[in-house]
Amino acid sequence: MIRTGIGPQAIGRVALQRLSAACGIAVPVLSTIVLLTVNHLHPGYSLTRQRISELGALGAPYAALLNTAGLGASGLLLVALSLGLYLEFRNRSAARIGCALIGVSGIALVMAGIFPCSVGSAETSVSAIAHGVFARIGEFAIMSAALAMWLGLKGCAGWKGHSFLSLTVAVVAVALYVPYQFHFLAPWKGAIQRFLVLVFLIWIELMSIKLLSGSLAGTPEEGT
Repeated sequence: MIRTGIGPQAIGRVALQRLSAACGIAVPVLSTIVLLTVNHLHPGYSLTRQRISELGALGAPYAALLNTAGLGASGLLLVALSLGLYLEFRNRSAARIGCALIGVSGIALVMAGIFPCSVGSAETSVSAIAHGVFARIGEFAIMSAALAMWLGLKGCAGWKGHSFLSLTVAVVAVALYVPYQFHFLAPWKGAIQRFLVLVFLIWIELMSIKLLSGSLAGTPEEGT
């Protein structure tokens, strides 16, 4: 419950944080359901070799489902989460940067859905080139967000464990992202990418749950 004695502005802020947290919690759930569904419906698709984007490639079966629900809707939910986190850490500069970067990654995800890749992830069209650009923006934004949140949550009462969590996510993500760029690992790029996405989805879920629990207790972070 929201504590009595706080003003309408604070009540509105807490309500928005609850909504934003709910959106964040929904991201991993929605993404997982869409990916599992499209994977199952896509004949001959290799989870270990092919990238997730190929499920939404031009001409791929059920591409619209992945691009609209898996990328577009998930991206918008991430933007909503970033707003709630920004309100939570509005007095912490590094954390604010991290929140903004989460929003950037969400916008990049939406744009990657609007511009599908080509079959085989080959950049053979304007849409495919744009998809590659937005995908990389999103990747760097979410990795940088984890680093910024690590710095921003240091010494933050109630969020110290999530500071270490953010650092762990950033380190693991870099450890997966670097080998993901090498051609000799092409037969395993799909699997590596899925582990990378899983790491970020877990982080988003845990950050969202923490934001929701704090807002339900009526104790939003004041940046102390």
